[in-house]
Amino acid sequence: MSETAVPQPVNANSAASSAPLLWKAILWRALVALAFGLLTVFWAEPGTMGLCVAFAAYLLALAGAEYLIVRTLAFPRRDNRRLVLLGATALLAMGGVAAAIFASVLYAAWFGAAALAVLGAAELYSALCKPADSGKSALRSDWIISGVLGLGTGVLLPFFIQAGPHGLLGVAGGGALMSGALWTLSALTLRHDGRKSKAQ
Repeated sequence: MSETAVPQPVNANSAASSAPLLWKAILWRALVALAFGLLTVFWAEPGTMGLCVAFAAYLLALAGAEYLIVRTLAFPRRDNRRLVLLGATALLAMGGVAAAIFASVLYAAWFGAAALAVLGAAELYSALCKPADSGKSALRSDWIISGVLGLGTGVLLPFFIQAGPHGLLGVAGGGALMSGALWTLSALTLRHDGRKSKAQ
């Protein structure tokens, strides 16, 4: 899904040095999403505590993976995408902590919905925003799809509160599986293109 193998910040040397790390950071995010998605498939009766713990762990792990991606991309300091994505990452982490503390189906649903929707919006912004001093991002097409998935999952979650923990995990897990598949393909594409460019 990725359009090119290398992120393109202003500093070309920084881009070259971060390229081998980018696909690994993206793969970590993919594995986090896939692990959570598979958990929701096979967990028949999670209960309220199970829902809250699963949401908390997922949001916190997702925040860590997203932070790693942002650091690896090495945005220029004046690039608003850096601030937007880091802000969304912070909200993911806070949503995960809040879901664990309140231990309620209602709060877990709303915290999870807000965190995922904000991340989706941040990714869409990063895909559509093109600063004058920066080239086209390697992750533009992936951000668009992932952003739509995140927004969609965030919007849908509150409507499934009455379905209980299993229903909420099903909705969140479905979005996570699609997101995980997307980012896995992105990571493998970046890795393949990086090796191909080295060979040339």
